[in-house]
Amino acid sequence: MSVYCRTRSRVTLVLGMMLSGVLNANTLLKDNEPRGAKWVSQPTIRVQLNAKDRAVLSSQLSGRIKTLTLKEGQSFKKGQTLVEFDCDIYKAKLDYAKAAAQAAEQKRAVAKRLDNLQSISVMEVNQAESDTLMAQAERRIGEIMVSRCGVYAPFNGRVVKRLVQQGEFVSEGEPILEVYSSKVYEVALIVPSRWISEIKIGHAFQVKLDETQQIYNAKVTRLGAVIDPLSQSFTVFGEILKTPNVRLIPGMSGNAYFDPSQWTSTTENVR
Repeated sequence: MSVYCRTRSRVTLVLGMMLSGVLNANTLLKDNEPRGAKWVSQPTIRVQLNAKDRAVLSSQLSGRIKTLTLKEGQSFKKGQTLVEFDCDIYKAKLDYAKAAAQAAEQKRAVAKRLDNLQSISVMEVNQAESDTLMAQAERRIGEIMVSRCGVYAPFNGRVVKRLVQQGEFVSEGEPILEVYSSKVYEVALIVPSRWISEIKIGHAFQVKLDETQQIYNAKVTRLGAVIDPLSQSFTVFGEILKTPNVRLIPGMSGNAYFDPSQWTSTTENVR
C-alpha cells in the first residue's frame, strides 16, 4: 500500500511539473508576442527583411577612377559623388567642341550676310548651316561625357560592396559599387495558399525581428503572382511603415503576426 502511494505521489509530482512548464512557456510566448489586438502567427510565418531599393552602379564611360573613398558599410546621401573619374581628356575634347561650334556659327553668320548680297551660292549657305548643326551636336556630346565623369548617389543609403578599387581603369558599363537605400525596408514572407482569398493589399501586420527583438508595424504592399504547387504557398511582400531608431540591415529575419479581424471569413482560415 505504501509503495502504491509513493508511486502515485511521484506521478502526480511529474504531471504537476509538466503542467507548470507548459503554463510558463505560454506565459513567455505571450510576453514576446505583440500586444493590443489579437495578433496570430499560426502557422508560424517567417519573414526576411530586404531593402526596397538596391542597385549596382556602373561606369558610364571608360577611364581611370580618380576618387573612390567609400567602403563597405559606409553611409551616403542622395546626390553625393560616390566615384570621380580622371576626365582631363573628356574636358579637353569638350573645350575643342565648344571652339569648333563657335567657329561654325561665325561662318554661318558670314554665309548669311553674303547670301543677302547674292555673293555666295545656295550650296555654300546650306553647307555652313550643316557644319554649324554638326558642331553643336559634338558640343552636346562633349557636355554629356563630362557630366558622366562622376557617379552620384541615387538615394540615401549604404555601400554593400566595392567591386573596383581607386586607381583602376574601368570600361563603360563595368559595375563599380553595390548599394541599397536605408530609408524604406521591405519584408518578404511565405504564407499558405489558402490565405489567397483572405489577405489583401493594405492589410496591416506586425513584424518581430530576431536580431533586434523589437516589433514593427507593416502593411501588405503586393502579392506573389504564382502559388508553389509543392509547398502550397505563395509570397507576400510588405513594407515597414516607420523606420525605427535601431539600424536595420537587409537579411534580418523574424516572425509576422496578422490581425484576424481583417479577414472576411473566420479566423480558422488563417490558422
